[in-house]
Order: sequence, then structure tokens, then C-alpha cells
Amino acid sequence: MSNYIQVSIWLLIAAGCYQKLVRAQLFQRGNCPEVKAFPDFNLNEYVGKWYENRKTISNFQNRIAQRCVNVQFNETDGKIIVKNSGIQRFTRRNIVLSGHARHPDTTKGEFVVNFLGNASYADEKFVILGTDYKTYSVLWSCVDVGPTHLYNLWVHTRDPNPSSETIEMALDVVKRNALDETKLRMTNRRNC
Repeated sequence: MSNYIQVSIWLLIAAGCYQKLVRAQLFQRGNCPEVKAFPDFNLNEYVGKWYENRKTISNFQNRIAQRCVNVQFNETDGKIIVKNSGIQRFTRRNIVLSGHARHPDTTKGEFVVNFLGNASYADEKFVILGTDYKTYSVLWSCVDVGPTHLYNLWVHTRDPNPSSETIEMALDVVKRNALDETKLRMTNRRNC
């Protein structure tokens, strides 16, 4: 295959995946790893406020990251609203991103979320890998892009200052799914 064709193929892949690329946190070679959604998921127990404790983040994104991030899941009349909020590091402005979620299989912890309510903005699948509903939740999102995959991993807690036992339970979920916990970075919660 000529260099021109190879470059053209890579440009098409990059252009077609632009939105995923700019939102993804990290990438690795190969396909997305197999993970299992939390079984027997109970949305009524899951709704409410969660505090971002740690997440995967690139060095570049870490410099411009938000602090004091939290996520609110609400269900009203069968509609699920997801609201992410945090304080932008440099401007110190509160940033809020809301989306609508679908829960295609109510027996599993899987959601498809569309932020901004815009059909041209790609839906993103989120998988809840584990939760006890009361103290921690571990979320995963991954998309295959050519010979690589782009992924996000989050640990959310109900308490903004969780106990070490809570974090251990959450990190056990990460390990059970054979994901790399060393890529997780603490979310800045100072002066929230």
C-alpha cells in the first residue's frame, strides 16, 4: 500500500473520530478490553449526587482540569438527566454539562448519554463496573478507533472526602476488571 493511501486512511479515521478524540482521556493500542457491567443494577438506588474522586487523565488535560467535580443523576417521568459540574482550574468559573441518558437494558449498569442534546454530538456509552450505591461507583467508557482504543475511567463517591475503605472497595473493582489503576489521578477537591 502506498504511503499516500496509508496517510489518507489515517486521516479519515482521525476525522471520523474527532469528537471522540477530543473528549477521550487516554488511549492505548489494541481494542477496548472486555469489562462487565454491574449486574442487577437498581437505578432508583443509584440516582443522586456523586463526587468525582479520581479519573484517568492525560498530562495535558491535568494542567487544564476542573476541580470540585460532581455528577448528579436524576430520573423524572422515565427520563434520566446527567449533570456534570466543576470549577475550571484557570478561570475559576463553574462549568456545567448536562445530558440525557438512555438505559437500554435496565438489568445492567450501562447507559448511553448524549450531552448537549445535540444529535450531531455523538452518544457515549458509560458502563458502571461496580457500586454499592451508598459509598462508591466505578464508571468506564471506551471506544475503538482503528488500531487503538480511547478510554475514560472514574471513581465516584457519595462523600466528597471518602474513607480509605471506600476507595479500596472502588479500586478492587478496577483490579477485577483488569484495568490499570495507576492511570487514575486524584480530583482536586480543595476549596470546594
